[in-house]
Amino acid sequence: MKYIYTIVLLLNFLSFSWAQEGKKEYGAKFEFDSENEKDPHFVLVDNYNTYLLTVLDVYGVMAGHQVIVRKFDQKNTLVETYKYDFPIIGEKNMFNNSLFNYLGYAEGQNGKVAVFTEVYSNKTKTYQIHKVEFDKATAKFTSTVLAEGEIPSAMKSGSLFSEKSDNGNYLAINYHKYRAKGTPDKNQLIVIDTKTLSIAWQKEVSFDNEFTSDKFTVTNSGKVVLVRDMNGSKKGITYLTVISASGQEDKNFDSQIFLNELKSVSIGSQEYLIAFNSSAIDFKDEYYKNLLLYDLQSGKILSNNKIPEFSPGKGIIDVDIRNVMLQNNEMHIFAEGKTELKEKMTTGLEMMNAKPKYNFGPAYLFVTSFDGQLKATKKLSTQHFCSADLHHSFGLANVKGTYYVNAGEYYGIYVLGDNLQKEETKISFNVPRWRSEEPNQFVNQLFTYFPDKNSFLLAKVISKGEMALVDISGF
Repeated sequence: MKYIYTIVLLLNFLSFSWAQEGKKEYGAKFEFDSENEKDPHFVLVDNYNTYLLTVLDVYGVMAGHQVIVRKFDQKNTLVETYKYDFPIIGEKNMFNNSLFNYLGYAEGQNGKVAVFTEVYSNKTKTYQIHKVEFDKATAKFTSTVLAEGEIPSAMKSGSLFSEKSDNGNYLAINYHKYRAKGTPDKNQLIVIDTKTLSIAWQKEVSFDNEFTSDKFTVTNSGKVVLVRDMNGSKKGITYLTVISASGQEDKNFDSQIFLNELKSVSIGSQEYLIAFNSSAIDFKDEYYKNLLLYDLQSGKILSNNKIPEFSPGKGIIDVDIRNVMLQNNEMHIFAEGKTELKEKMTTGLEMMNAKPKYNFGPAYLFVTSFDGQLKATKKLSTQHFCSADLHHSFGLANVKGTYYVNAGEYYGIYVLGDNLQKEETKISFNVPRWRSEEPNQFVNQLFTYFPDKNSFLLAKVISKGEMALVDISGF
């Protein structure tokens, strides 16, 4: 009898463990270039198919510039791969001399997804900004020129960046044009309505003062906020210019400040800025020493919390605000640092040919009140040796108000419980730490929840040339 009781307890334990582990179903492996394919996203997901969007943007001997869309069935088996070359200027030939930039992507509510690219040519002294659109109904690509013009040269072609609004309804492209001495500072702005993938508004803004505007964000109502900084020794004297389809307005600060990573959020109908920042005096040493909340309507700083988490002593070279969630009358700000990966090199040849390598991490959750006061800080368990070319340090899913964090092989998928401070492992991959190095790794940010099936979808790089999708249920 005692043995039967022990067996029952063991069976119950195994059943509980299985529920915690979840049921993992791997799809068939498929070809994937983990060294050169960038910025992967699950898009156009429905109950029948999932699409994986990536871009190939490589120069040199293995040159290639393509939009790649892969279609998968319900068993996560690859059905079809669609590829489209980045648009060029002029005729396609080996002497075209076109240079490219990938700007970002947006998923519409019309069964389409768009990738935005720039092409410029030293030969023709011109540039173009393109929208490459994929329609899953027809499985066809179309390309549209959104803007074009002249440049002085390839070295003086300006810079382009894109940002999405926090609600995902807008994508803004900012072309900061090359500025010759004694000429105005010009920004060409294109704001895309992501629901339709059409242009919501566009305009060129020009400034005659000494300030320059590289950094920007876009609000949930589709306004562009330019950060206007002074160059040189006066750097840190900053103001904002808020631009809409119908006008623009400057916003000032009461004290000198340098904004680095920033994002616009909405609380009710009011729009705000969240920004990691420093003062003008010490910004070089303490680039991300403060976390600010700024009221865009009143032009006032509501709070500016000192934070040591992204201090320069940790080798942080950049910070990315990944997600901002509003729950329980709080703001939950998920952010990760970016560090340079130091590799041991023993020969002079290795040092000469070495290229900088980066990885994401550490990552933190900052909890603030709606007036920006810091209430709690939580360091997230993440893997820090993933190449930043492909991997972020974590993926996040909000399931009915509960945060699931995908931290890869070693930490698995865990829930943030106990007032967001305790990590409760829900799904373990049981991979020893020494075995969880590249290329055999999950791409952590590829992490999607299906409420109808109560399952997660992940993607794992199996080797440098292969990947597989993984469905996890029963957790």
